[in-house]
Parts: sequence; C-alpha cells; structure tokens
Amino acid sequence: MHASAFPSIGDIGGLFVYLFGNPHLFISSTTVMTTGLLLGAVLVSVLPGRTLLRRGAPTLAVILTYFGVGSLVLSTEILIRFHDAIPHETEIQFVSGLGHLVEAALGVALLFPLLRGRSRADWLWAHTLALAYWTFQVAVLTPPWFAFQGQREAVLAVVLVMLTGAATLNVLLWRTAFRR
Repeated sequence: MHASAFPSIGDIGGLFVYLFGNPHLFISSTTVMTTGLLLGAVLVSVLPGRTLLRRGAPTLAVILTYFGVGSLVLSTEILIRFHDAIPHETEIQFVSGLGHLVEAALGVALLFPLLRGRSRADWLWAHTLALAYWTFQVAVLTPPWFAFQGQREAVLAVVLVMLTGAATLNVLLWRTAFRR
C-alpha cells in the first residue's frame, strides 16, 4: 500500500475526534491567550477607526513570533529527545508545534500592513511589552506542555535563561537608542 503525504478526510476527521476527546493535550492557558491575541490581530486588521489597536500591532506581532518559534523549538526538542520511546505522542506534539507556528504566521501576516514604517522606538516598546507578556506566561502560568515527560524544570530553566538574554539585549538596544 502506498502512503500519501496528504491527509484523507478520514485522517482529518480522526484528528478532530482525537482533539475533542483529549483537549487537555492541546489546549492550555498559553494557547487560549495567544489565540485571543490572534483574534486581536484579526480585529486590528479589519475594524475601522482602530488607532489604539494599531499601536498594539507591533507588540502583537512580536508576541506571536515568540509564540510560533518557541512552540516549534519545544516540539522539535520533544520529538528529537523522546521519539524513540514514544513516537506517536512526540509526533502529535510536533504537529501541534507546527500548528502554533502557522497560527502565529497568520497573525503576523494579518498585521503586516500595520507594521511597515514603524520607528525603532515602536519596535523596542513592542519587544519590551512582549517580554513582559511571555515572562508572565512562563513564570506565573507555566504552560503545561513544558512538563512533557517530566521535563518541566529543565524547560522552564532554559526558557527563563532565554527570556533573560532577550531582556538583556532589549536593555542594550534601549541604551543605544537613548545615545542617538
């Protein structure tokens, strides 16, 4: 039998049955909040008279970028590290990471017309606010998928180090902006 790279209707139906039968595997506070941000991106792009929402477009774009890239990195780490022991579960996590990346890319694509011509300060503020958002997400809400196969502490430590590095870079960028 020849396997197809494209899912059949049965495959897609099975995915929805699995998703709705096991929502705790896919839906967490981070997913819900970031999906809300994606919906915010849709509102920013379609509502008239959206000056306040337009100001938030760079921040939404940075948050979504961190979300998409971070989800893909974590799901890839899970796939590489645990695939030999639990191939099915790791593949599901990887597909979920790809889905989050696509969701983030759609959000940024919707925001794209509102991102052009922004000042350096706009982007620095966007990055500062995005770092605050993700620090809260990670430190307070800690996404449950960090704990996949008991690796919560290790993933949390790596993510906090990465956020600290990004915050340090952000401070340096602010300092150079003030010097200009």
